[in-house]
Amino acid sequence: MRTLRSGFFYLLVAVIVGIVAALAGLSSIIAAIGLLPTAPHGPSAFAGVVGAVVHLLVLSLVIVLYAIFGKIRPGMRQLSEVHSGFRICYTGTTLMLVGLAILVLGLIVLAAVFAAASFSPEALRGTVVSGLILALGVHLIGGIIAFFIGDILTFVVGAFKLHGKYQNSLYMAAGILFVVDIALLLVGISGILTLVGYILMYIAFGDTINRLTTATATLAHV
Repeated sequence: MRTLRSGFFYLLVAVIVGIVAALAGLSSIIAAIGLLPTAPHGPSAFAGVVGAVVHLLVLSLVIVLYAIFGKIRPGMRQLSEVHSGFRICYTGTTLMLVGLAILVLGLIVLAAVFAAASFSPEALRGTVVSGLILALGVHLIGGIIAFFIGDILTFVVGAFKLHGKYQNSLYMAAGILFVVDIALLLVGISGILTLVGYILMYIAFGDTINRLTTATATLAHV
């Protein structure tokens, strides 16, 4: 439980870093078009802000990966060893890992194709086209779908199963928010509800840990 809770804490940190990066990027764009007279101008200033934004986004991504695969995945494994009903959630983290690996493979193939094209431009009509199709197929169809399904099994199913096991309404509320946010993703609006869901999960885990600790202490004194 503590491992899972720390995982959601890191997810919150990653989201905050991502928000800071987004705000910095937005301010740099506004400054670039001259809407902020007091903001630093010039190519060097703009490049500096862009560099900082990129570093923050990379940091956010690293924290997300650590949260999911360094905390939430081990936490789900531990929970599934005690309660078999959570095995599907652990399977979800495995699917996310597989999806990520496929995405990385797709990017590597894509980079290799462009590298080959730089040495042999004539290959653009054959090797490059077929390579691009393969890369995009692996990248988009395989990786994204696997990661998306894994995300649902880990977070949505996990939230509802936690509610069923520990009867904390915050888990259910978080699960509902995750579902709604997935629906909003289909229309291009997503993110804020998932953030609220992470906060609710973090709070709910804290409450569950306290209840389990109190119950254990009570049994120890009986």
